[in-house]
Amino acid sequence: SDLWCLGDVVGRGPHPNEVIEELRRLRVPTVQGNWDEAVGLNRGQTGSQFASEEAERAADASLVWTTDQVSDANKGWLRTLTLSLRMPIGEMTALAFHGSPYRTTEYLSADRPSRVFARIAADEGDQLFLFGHTHDQLDREAGVVHFVNPGAAGCPTLPGLAPWAVVGVEEGTLAVEFQTAAFDQDLVLNDLRAARMDPDLLTAPPLGRAAARV
Repeated sequence: SDLWCLGDVVGRGPHPNEVIEELRRLRVPTVQGNWDEAVGLNRGQTGSQFASEEAERAADASLVWTTDQVSDANKGWLRTLTLSLRMPIGEMTALAFHGSPYRTTEYLSADRPSRVFARIAADEGDQLFLFGHTHDQLDREAGVVHFVNPGAAGCPTLPGLAPWAVVGVEEGTLAVEFQTAAFDQDLVLNDLRAARMDPDLLTAPPLGRAAARV
């Protein structure tokens, strides 16, 4: 079996170098998220949307801290990440990206109209689309095509749980199963406080879905 990472390796968390180095050690295929691009290129902004000015200030502080903490070698690795990866899955193909195939900052949330997903399926021609960015677990079907978001351990909709998705092909049909593992969220929160960052960076959900439509 293969392991894929759908981006935003860094940002909003207290251990950016350690996360990068673990992915590099395991050689996990990884797509570039908007935070990865911002840190790797020292951009100073992520293109994310925020629910309040307070949330935006906390995220901006996290971006400055993360950019300062990440080593030059690890920034180089972030810059090498591709925006999408196409991979075989059985006799089908899967396309992995962070936000959408068009923009890393687009939110493919559950309340987006069906035509948005149908257009991507028609444009790309894959049978499985894997993405992140919204932090919500989602298995959205567009005809025979699946759009799967495994969720996120940071800013989760499942506090204290690290989620992922297992996908495969059974008798010519895509099968999707969501799983979670508990982690000690208090330890991460303590490390955020030690870095003088807002604990809400870990626990506050992303911008409300309806407002995130683009």
